[in-house]
Amino acid sequence: MFFSQKKPKGKELSADEKWMNEIISGARVVVENTIAGVKRCRIVKDVFRNTKDGFSDLAMEVACGLHNLRMDSRHPLAPTISLIQMLS
Repeated sequence: MFFSQKKPKGKELSADEKWMNEIISGARVVVENTIAGVKRCRIVKDVFRNTKDGFSDLAMEVACGLHNLRMDSRHPLAPTISLIQMLS
């Protein structure tokens, strides 16, 4: 696991360290937004009281599937638009 580099006291970070921090923070934003999207399903963020084996995993899989479906359905022309932009 990668963590961002902290600035030493009285010194500055090198250009490489700043660049790596930008990459890590960009990935962190994507991951946090995805987790927030999955947690739209209340069953995932509340206490799950069903004690049967595998049900909590199933609830998370369903929530992730719904999130993926929501993301795929959000911009149905996005792949076509990005292809057109690349070609022009």
